Amino acid sequence: MLDAVLIFAFSPIQPFIAEARRTTDLFVASKILVQLAHKAGKAIGNHGTLVYPAALEGDVPNKIVALVPWEKVKVAAEEGKGSLLREWERIANTAKHALEKMGPPPDEVWYEIWERQTSRLWEVYWSAANLTGRSYAGAYKEADRVLAGVKRTRAFEAAEECGLKDSLSGRREALHTGRLNAKEYWTEVGKHTGAAKLRLEGRGERLDSIGATKRFCELAQAARGFPSTSTIASTDFLSKARPFLADYRQAIEKLLGNHLYLVPQDSDWPYDGDLLFIETLSQGRLQDSYGVKVQLSQELIQEARKKLREIYKKAESKPSPYYGLIVLDGDNIGKKIDECLKENNPEEAHRNFSNRLGEFSSQVRIIVEEKHHSHVVYNSGDDVVALAPLSQALPLAQILSEKFKEVTGGTASAGIAIAHHLYPLGTVTQAARDAEQAAKQIKEKASICVKVLKRSGVITEMRSPWENFNQLFFRIIGLFREEGSWKPLLAGKFPYDVAQAAHVFPEADEKFWAELKRLIKRHRNSQHPEAPDPKEWAENLQTWAAKLPLKSGELGNWLVLARFIAQGGIE
Repeated sequence: MLDAVLIFAFSPIQPFIAEARRTTDLFVASKILVQLAHKAGKAIGNHGTLVYPAALEGDVPNKIVALVPWEKVKVAAEEGKGSLLREWERIANTAKHALEKMGPPPDEVWYEIWERQTSRLWEVYWSAANLTGRSYAGAYKEADRVLAGVKRTRAFEAAEECGLKDSLSGRREALHTGRLNAKEYWTEVGKHTGAAKLRLEGRGERLDSIGATKRFCELAQAARGFPSTSTIASTDFLSKARPFLADYRQAIEKLLGNHLYLVPQDSDWPYDGDLLFIETLSQGRLQDSYGVKVQLSQELIQEARKKLREIYKKAESKPSPYYGLIVLDGDNIGKKIDECLKENNPEEAHRNFSNRLGEFSSQVRIIVEEKHHSHVVYNSGDDVVALAPLSQALPLAQILSEKFKEVTGGTASAGIAIAHHLYPLGTVTQAARDAEQAAKQIKEKASICVKVLKRSGVITEMRSPWENFNQLFFRIIGLFREEGSWKPLLAGKFPYDVAQAAHVFPEADEKFWAELKRLIKRHRNSQHPEAPDPKEWAENLQTWAAKLPLKSGELGNWLVLARFIAQGGIE
């Protein structure tokens, strides 16, 4: 008899994903989490029936709800925990065995660090409530309340981490031996051809056992084709440059030879997108990024630069140095579950809601990868992480939010970090999560927040409800784009003048509308047949500004971002 509600969860989740230096670190971390959740869910499901997720398909979330026999509660939870930990040990061991073959022979010091870090990473929590004499809703609420209390106790064993810290988290001791310190050990590992294929050599990286698992486990080998931030940023340019790549490809192959590494499934350009940026073609950058130990021919470097400039000219374009990291999260999921619990059949309503989340999840990859030429990192139904070219980041987030509402009946908020392709990825990931949380601070949620991280270190933030954003922002981008021989409909100085005007008219009132009207008339391309009407556009912008958290001041930031996107992030 299935007379108990069991809730099972594990952590850390966000820190595990966010500790990343490369996109493959993000991707592999997400896949590890999914495999752990899948193993736990399968073990628990063997003793009863799953409610959330309704099925173990796609990216399984780290929280599992099931109905099990009361006398089997502890067995089901412990088997779920055991399956999770065994799978983690198996995955970690594939990395350990790879490192044993690549680097200096591990010793007692090395194995002690490995065991200490891998055995204490995961915190597993569970709680259960008996259904006897009460409804599913009452039992679920009790189990959920108890689980929250268990999490707050955080009763886990602390471990001291001494010595040089790792490159990904900066918190744990980097792997080393008794004879070699961390720097010396990882220098030796980097000389191995297997490590070079994973782009360890020349980066000065020191990994702990967790980072090493992400970088060297079996999933990492399968993820080698996952695109880098440079490849993602240059996606739009590559589509325009394909007809003109042959001569430049030959020049790059002649310059770097067997130091090049392949990016699968692209016959025209099987290399990383960083080689599409002219600034990459320097002695220092090439030696650092491709592990070249000898002095490269300056003549060959100049020839490659010449061929790349020719592509820029023929394609009438340059690669955008910026990309977007999107975090989309369902709003008020707890409240949606509470609504399910108030239905006549709360168990069925909860499972139906889980099914709707699963249906949304099943459509995410098509939307992201096929329709927007972007890449899914994580997709658990109410939580999506994706990487996108600058031109696609905001429209992709909008489409995903609309699809979430259409399928689930709820709303979703998005945080987007727009960053230079060389900006530290861990910082970008955290910025996207912070942006998602900032979007949810808007009263009704259903909002978007964008953080722009310039390479100079300047960070700009802007928020908006989806409703007003969807109606206007992409039209604004069009006002700043050049069309053939035509200049943009609005001059590039317009956003900055609006930002200045916001200091005088912070409340986005009628006076601000009048100033907007004056500025539009002053900065519009009046010769263009589609020149923006000052009165109409002043009203549009003033109406939107009135709905923004920071009113007219935030409008200026959105206008600057629209111009930035229209220019492809090339300043």
